[in-house]
Amino acid sequence: MRKIKNFRINLRIKEILSIIKKLVNVVELSVELEEEARQCYCFYSKFLVPAVVYETFPKEMLPFVYEKDVPSKWLAESIFFVTIGDNLCEKYEKDEEIFGEHTGKIISAVAVDALEQSKNFIQRLISNEAQGENCEISRSIDIPPHLYETAAGCIPADKIAISTKDGKLNPRYSECGLFYWIPSKKKTKK
Repeated sequence: MRKIKNFRINLRIKEILSIIKKLVNVVELSVELEEEARQCYCFYSKFLVPAVVYETFPKEMLPFVYEKDVPSKWLAESIFFVTIGDNLCEKYEKDEEIFGEHTGKIISAVAVDALEQSKNFIQRLISNEAQGENCEISRSIDIPPHLYETAAGCIPADKIAISTKDGKLNPRYSECGLFYWIPSKKKTKK
């Protein structure tokens, strides 16, 4: 089991603005709303506390089986939990309108992008480990809510303050997923 806390993630302001457009249901953001979003992004980004815990299991020793999008040839699977923590939501709840009426939507957009960037971080880590074993990894596959508690029984999600209850993960912005390890295709000599 590997646990990594407080790693650096690079939020993408263009992606955050795109998410806000969808949440507010507009084609173009007003100059005022875009400025609010930029200020909010700068202020709240320091309250993100990304953390991940993961474990890789050989095919013969899987703690549980989830067979969605299983590649034809695979050797192992890495199961992970990732979160950005509770600090962001707690800070927002203390002063909900600090950056105007859309602060909640801006916070949601920041959180979604932060979680996506955290997943990208874990994907790079696991991919590097897989390459060391002459493998590639599949795309990230989300584990369904009814298997969260089973996954938490195999990997100590509580080490990064994630709890599972009634098919939900807490903190709100947390995810559970897996990557399959697939043998790398050998290059043929010409």
